[in-house]
Amino acid sequence: MQQSHILSTPVKLFLLSIGLVFLTKEMQEISSILITFIFSFFAALIFSPLVRWLQSKRVPAILSVGVVVFLLILIITVFGLLTAVSVAQLSSRMPAYETELEDYMGALIVYLPSTQELTLSMIFREVGGSLISFSMGLLNGIINATTTIILIVFITAFLLLDSTGTPKKMQKELEGEFVLLAKLHEFSKVVVDYMIVRTKTNLITGVAITVALLIGGIEFAVFWGIVMFTFSYIPYIGLFLASLPPAFLALLQYGPFGALAVIIVILIINMLADDVLLPSLAAGDLGLSPSVVLISIVYWVYVLGPAGALISTPLTLSIKIILESFEETEELAKLMDSKKVRSAKKHE
Repeated sequence: MQQSHILSTPVKLFLLSIGLVFLTKEMQEISSILITFIFSFFAALIFSPLVRWLQSKRVPAILSVGVVVFLLILIITVFGLLTAVSVAQLSSRMPAYETELEDYMGALIVYLPSTQELTLSMIFREVGGSLISFSMGLLNGIINATTTIILIVFITAFLLLDSTGTPKKMQKELEGEFVLLAKLHEFSKVVVDYMIVRTKTNLITGVAITVALLIGGIEFAVFWGIVMFTFSYIPYIGLFLASLPPAFLALLQYGPFGALAVIIVILIINMLADDVLLPSLAAGDLGLSPSVVLISIVYWVYVLGPAGALISTPLTLSIKIILESFEETEELAKLMDSKKVRSAKKHE
């Protein structure tokens, strides 16, 4: 009697879980290297359409890559200079902010019951100190990433240069492997489309919030706009975290109503961007359920550190596409689908 070597679903899930645990620990060990290569890979994906467009205009491959890399360096330099100036100005303003916070709390505590004075005073100090530490930690993190950014630019340049001849090489090497070639093309297209649309949406969101903060007279409005642009890559919670420092400054300048107004304006801009602008720019639904997106943020932050939050969605989207490519893991990919995608598949 011939025994079946097909593993049951529980056994498959168990083995997959063990493999995931080992893979997670190994990725965590080399997280600094992974971050560099992952960011370089996504940067190359984002800028590769521009390289191809330049080539379609009969610009030589090397010159096309050179122009795109120069544009990338220019963008990073502008953002870096604005950040460096903001760091210097914000650092010089820290003592004044601490004094203003003390004065504000002293004026507020007068109206509070005496039994709660100590507790509330400590809470306000902790909240204010945490927001200031958050802002400074963010700025220092960006500055300390200079070496990594330079390395990312170099790797991106080589990836872009290599990509100019990749399609022809792939057609030769993968001749007859049409399914794999189609999946690789789908993977590239989906991730590139998402990154480009997300970048456009974040840019409009950051500019709109910067203008709103400038109108409101909030200090370092341009810098907070850059922070909003960056943190908008983190779904659901990114913009909320980025809105706390400017809301804190509004609290010191205009009181509770000023802070509330800043938060409301940012939430309205974010709602318009995500619910109106993003769907109009995107070709279709992202395909990931909200719970999967939130879990992916926690997982990639654990594996790659804070930088993992910025690329958690494209990484998870990439994994979903890979899982869909094999019959053995196709069911796992379906578990990651959003309700909209599931209902669409049922009606097919």
